[in-house]
Amino acid sequence: MYLKRPNPHGGDVYGGPVLDFSASLNPAGMPEAVRRALRESADLCDRYPDPYCRQLRAAISRAENVPAEWVLCGAGASDLIYRYAGALTGDGPVLVTAPAFCEYAEAARACGRRVEVHTLTRENGFRLTGEILERDLTKYSSLFLCSPNNPTGIAVEPELLERIAGTGARVLLDLCFLDLTEDPDRYRIPELTARRPNVTVLRSPTKSFAIPGARLGYAISRDGELLERMSALGQCWDVSVPAQAAGTAAMGCFEWLRRSVAALARERERLAGGLAALGLTVFPGEANFLLICSGKELAGPLRARGIAVRDCANFEGLGPGYIRVAVRAKDENDRLLEAVREVLS
Repeated sequence: MYLKRPNPHGGDVYGGPVLDFSASLNPAGMPEAVRRALRESADLCDRYPDPYCRQLRAAISRAENVPAEWVLCGAGASDLIYRYAGALTGDGPVLVTAPAFCEYAEAARACGRRVEVHTLTRENGFRLTGEILERDLTKYSSLFLCSPNNPTGIAVEPELLERIAGTGARVLLDLCFLDLTEDPDRYRIPELTARRPNVTVLRSPTKSFAIPGARLGYAISRDGELLERMSALGQCWDVSVPAQAAGTAAMGCFEWLRRSVAALARERERLAGGLAALGLTVFPGEANFLLICSGKELAGPLRARGIAVRDCANFEGLGPGYIRVAVRAKDENDRLLEAVREVLS
């Protein structure tokens, strides 16, 4: 928990009733199989969690088509980001892109690492380009990449990822939003991780199956020594009984997920068109959220109307006037459009 620190993330709805567009979750909600697993897990909470996540790792192994030995589970993707940063060897700095999820740099600094930034520009639509290869990537302890990137929603081109990985540089590839795009298999994770032991893939069912409260993530890597170092940086019962149950059930719900993503894509385009019609600049992301530039402050006035959005002023590379909004159900998105219209009028 935080003590005397500002919360840099969305999803804090505990201060009062609010329609939350600041947390980017699957608008289809939680599949019934996952909900049922969570309910039934309550009767198993009179015991400690499995410290080896046996059933969960087996389910992930089947779903991802990788050996179970390549999987390390944790209490959410953020937990594993900190463990990964702590498990890096050598004394080189880390390289992060900006704008991007702030926990990459925070985790590196918490582990005593110097952080360098590769800026993604608005002129390039915040896309990662081959310009990054002009750097000597091998001097870094690791490069942190997110695809689709948070908060831009822009994915890394598979060909560019291959060129980056081909340098031999260590890469943490955060794919927590990938399953909410229409091309979730673009990186061929089993082949990628088999060919590239320098690439560690980060995944989480949190966003795809709308279970952020369960706190579950997993890393996939062929580098067993790295996973062992990451494991040593956590306590043995970090993945709770409910989280293991929910994750195991989620691994059997990918057909449900594909159907929900088709509906999500249609609603994302409708919402983007509605926001653009109001005069906002909407960046064409692939995930379940949209980055918007308004030219004026929107987060506060929307909150006053009971709607929370992610104010992106604290993202390096963005600033005042940028917000991120989740794609929610149609009626809720209509409420957002109406509230934005009121604020701008």
